[in-house]
Amino acid sequence: MNIVQNNVRKNRSPQKFSNTKKKEAFFQNDFNKTNKQNLQTGDIVTVKIHALGARNIGVAEFKNGYTVLVPNTNCGDKVQVKIEKIFLGKQFDSGTNQKIRYAVATVVKQTGENQQSSGEKTSNASTAHHFDLKVGQKFKVTIAKKGPKNSGIVPISKNFLLIVPNTKVGEKGIVEIQKIKQNYAFAKPIVDQMPTFSNPEMVGHQFHIEIPTTAKTFSNYFVFKFHGSLLFVQKSLGVQFGDFVKIQIQKASSSFAIAKILQIHPLSLEEKKIMVKQNLQKMIQSSLHFGERAIRCNANMRKYIWYRKTHQGLFSQMYASSNGKGTSANRNFSVAPLHSGLPNSKSNKHSHHSIAKPLVKRGRHVINLLKTQRCLTQALKQLAKYAAKGKTFLFVGTKKPASSLIAKTALLSNTSFFVNTRWLGGMLTNWKTILKSISQIRPILKQKQKILQKIFEKRQRIQRRLFNKVYLLRKKSQKFMVKGKYLIHEILVSKNFFIEKSQKLMQQKNAILFANLSLLNASKNLKRKKIQIFKQMQQLEIAATEVFKQKQQIKSLISTNIAKFEELNQIVTIGQECIEMKKAFETIGQKKFVAISYDKFANLEKEQNSEKAESVQNVLEFGSNIPTPSPEIFKKMIFLLSNLRKEDFLQNEGEKSWLEKNSNVSKSTETSTEMKNTILLSKFFNKFLVFLPFLKNSMENLSFRLMQFQKMLVEFDSHFQKIRQSQQFLQQLSQKMNAQLSVVFSKFLVQRKNFQKFQTNFRQFAAEQRLLKFLPKLRYFPTSAEKLYETVELFMKKFVDPKLTYPMEQIYDQKLKFTSKKIAATRKQKWQRLEKYFGGITKMAKMNTKQISKNVAIIIGQQEEMNAVHECRKLGMKIFAVVDTNCNPKYVDHIIPANDDSRNSIKFILGEMLTYIRLGQKLRKKVSLRSKVQQNMFEKKRGNTRFV
Repeated sequence: MNIVQNNVRKNRSPQKFSNTKKKEAFFQNDFNKTNKQNLQTGDIVTVKIHALGARNIGVAEFKNGYTVLVPNTNCGDKVQVKIEKIFLGKQFDSGTNQKIRYAVATVVKQTGENQQSSGEKTSNASTAHHFDLKVGQKFKVTIAKKGPKNSGIVPISKNFLLIVPNTKVGEKGIVEIQKIKQNYAFAKPIVDQMPTFSNPEMVGHQFHIEIPTTAKTFSNYFVFKFHGSLLFVQKSLGVQFGDFVKIQIQKASSSFAIAKILQIHPLSLEEKKIMVKQNLQKMIQSSLHFGERAIRCNANMRKYIWYRKTHQGLFSQMYASSNGKGTSANRNFSVAPLHSGLPNSKSNKHSHHSIAKPLVKRGRHVINLLKTQRCLTQALKQLAKYAAKGKTFLFVGTKKPASSLIAKTALLSNTSFFVNTRWLGGMLTNWKTILKSISQIRPILKQKQKILQKIFEKRQRIQRRLFNKVYLLRKKSQKFMVKGKYLIHEILVSKNFFIEKSQKLMQQKNAILFANLSLLNASKNLKRKKIQIFKQMQQLEIAATEVFKQKQQIKSLISTNIAKFEELNQIVTIGQECIEMKKAFETIGQKKFVAISYDKFANLEKEQNSEKAESVQNVLEFGSNIPTPSPEIFKKMIFLLSNLRKEDFLQNEGEKSWLEKNSNVSKSTETSTEMKNTILLSKFFNKFLVFLPFLKNSMENLSFRLMQFQKMLVEFDSHFQKIRQSQQFLQQLSQKMNAQLSVVFSKFLVQRKNFQKFQTNFRQFAAEQRLLKFLPKLRYFPTSAEKLYETVELFMKKFVDPKLTYPMEQIYDQKLKFTSKKIAATRKQKWQRLEKYFGGITKMAKMNTKQISKNVAIIIGQQEEMNAVHECRKLGMKIFAVVDTNCNPKYVDHIIPANDDSRNSIKFILGEMLTYIRLGQKLRKKVSLRSKVQQNMFEKKRGNTRFV
């Protein structure tokens, strides 16, 4: 809203009464002349603008009952006008009880103040205030004074008032200017009419509202207050709190209303207007508005043509004055549809020039693009519905500008067929014969489709790669531009920016190098100490192994000596017991010991069991024998005696004589005849008893050795423990060294990262310097996406597409290589002709006539494709057609009035159709997937219930 005082300009000029009075007198004489006469079209009259009406058109009232409407004038202007049109109004004049007569005029010449130069500052007292108020403007005002007939007055300046009816003093509100006069203006108050749901007519009304964040939820509804009553909005379309939605009232009562959501984030009226303008601009650029020649115009297409009124200059000025601005088309000529404000010939007897005529430009009609847009939107919506239902489409267009575009759109829509060369008679009605000719070329087309698909995929891959590279270059160039702007700004702020930055970088480099050198020295020292510790540990390990080996040897010696000692102890105990027995019998004198060889002793034992048992028994009755020891002890005795030397035992002569005596005694005992008082024993055992003292001596030596070995063991154990302790100490030292090395290594890694950062910063610094040198050449890099697309397409057409060709004639040659040249040529011509006519409908071969009748036909150029139209109508197919001014729209179900000769217009329409068809197909896929998921869930639940 504007404030009234800001829109008023006070230009007070000195008054020159002499000049103004003369002018008023001249104007009054001219004005009286006009009042006496009846106005007619073509009259030139001088008038004074008393007020401004709707669309800021000047109003001048005559005493003879005429009201003259003059566009492009201001209140208080005195102008010379030409009467262009006269007509009767609907209202009656209160004085004459006749209908008010209106006259529309155009400015011919300005008189009075407006004709003076800028140096002459003469003005009338009544026109002392020039203002910028316009009809339709809205202001916030407060009523200051009371006016006539319950009106309120708002003083804007000393000589200008604003009159507002049905108001009181002190009221505040918004008013809208309705009519402007020289010293005052009329305005009406604007009251916000709040909708109430108590009225049953509110059902079906639509509103744009925002779901408040404080709203509550009740089951499947948002509940909140809307204009004093509760509103229940059903949840749908994924709406959340705070979303702006479009709703429709379903039920209404005095206290609440129920509504459903129609749309999320709906467009406002301004946005819709902008979209309409943009679409119209695109249509004009695509030349959809050019029709056929006026001579060929069909009568049924007159409602889709632009019409103009006879006096186009007047209405173009009115349109410009009402809107304030207009397009280039509206400035050149004024046009209006047939239904828009045509004059009534019965009510106007004065002007026969007011009949609406079609606008002709260069001998062609101009199509009304507003109606084209409506028809196009309706047709596109219907196409999307058919695509969502799963229907197929048949594109027909044999014109040169339409043939290639139709083939592309049909291929891209996946479920479409096309005819783009010639419509043969009976192509749909005589389908059986068409199928026979299609069957001849089907294998050839399959091979071609495979080859073309491979080529297309390869082209897409190359194109995608090029686009990625171009977009990367574009992003890099944009980054370079931003960086360059930043650098220039920094240089402008501080001139020594680069010098300071380089000094900082050098300081960082020196600090990093010093830290790295110190870490390297520390790591070298630690590694040297670690190597020394490792060598000491190796030496200790060698000493420990040697000590361990010696220890094991001594243990083995001790074990062997202990075993020997135990054996000697057993033998000595046996010999001592025998000697004690011998001594005991010798002291008593009852029995004597007799030594016999071991063989004789064994024979006596055998004879004891033989026939001479009695004689032997008699021999043995005199005494008893000492049993021989066990074989194991016997072997040990032999082993001991073999190891002992006689020289070791015969230490002196007395011992030798003692041995001789004992040997003589044994000999005498052998020859003695006294058998009863003798005890027999083997010679070996007897001699063994002689060597007992030497065995005792050896036992003492063994015990002494064992004592020494044990002392050595104790010493080795103590030495081994010392080695182990030193090893543990060295291991602890090595662990500390490893920990210190790991700390140094971690610090070194940190310094390495810092150095890498420094390197990146230094490279950036160097790149920035290079960028500043290269920046003047970089300003043309960031181009628009459309230009990039165009450049890539040009590159593909010039360099890539020529290399992606494939000789299709090879397919024919492979099939005809075993036939003669004449037959091959005729067959090849036949196949090419069939492929030309039926190549786009080969996939329809699987359909019946009933299935074909369910197709949707899209026809470009109805006048040229009348055979196709008649056949489609005969089968009952739905027809969409681009209809030009020479076509009959009654033959078609859905029409799009547009130019069907221009390639750009056909491209625009087919592109829109393709987008909506693809959208419907995507919706169908989503719905089918959702239904499958729901069906699977239902089957799972059903299976679970059965299992239970």
